Amino acid sequence: MNPETKQVSQHMKEFGLHILGRAIYDATFSEITKPFSHILSVVHAAHGAEILIKARIAEEHPLLIFKSYPKSNTTKDVLSIKELFKYGRTLMYSELPEVLWAATGYRIKELDRYLKFGELRNTIVHFSPDPDCEASTETLKFALEVLDSIVQDFWGESLIYYSQEWDEAIISDGYLQEQIEQLNIQVHPDTQKKIEVLTLP
Repeated sequence: MNPETKQVSQHMKEFGLHILGRAIYDATFSEITKPFSHILSVVHAAHGAEILIKARIAEEHPLLIFKSYPKSNTTKDVLSIKELFKYGRTLMYSELPEVLWAATGYRIKELDRYLKFGELRNTIVHFSPDPDCEASTETLKFALEVLDSIVQDFWGESLIYYSQEWDEAIISDGYLQEQIEQLNIQVHPDTQKKIEVLTLP
């Protein structure tokens, strides 16, 4: 294996966490001049989830996230990242839970919710948003009730830190906490403690 492929999982992890931070930010703030930001939060959250789960699988071995690989006759020497990106095909969102379990033994506790959120993303991307879809609510519940626990289990981190990257006020001024309370979102205990510390005057 080319040594450069070992860096893939860390890059994917950072990218996925920042995408989810953006999804939480978009779902929290009402942007009247950007009418599709809440809908895009669903797309971002599902994309971030996909990348984060692939990142955890890639920690075991980067090739585990691929379902097809470049052929040896397309490469000159050792398989490179560039050739993987050009000729390889990665697993789909719906395939990831089983591969994650096979590679790490980890079972996604809220598997049905994970899969349904992927279906919501597909509907939005391939058709159009349902006018009755409460996109911001769906995103916040998925990110904070489903994905944040997975990130806590994988790396002991919380997605709320990454939502601050887009605007510190989301935590410090209590906007996210207000949404959590209003929507009755069940937040991971460690994340709730972090929110409380970050909102202290």
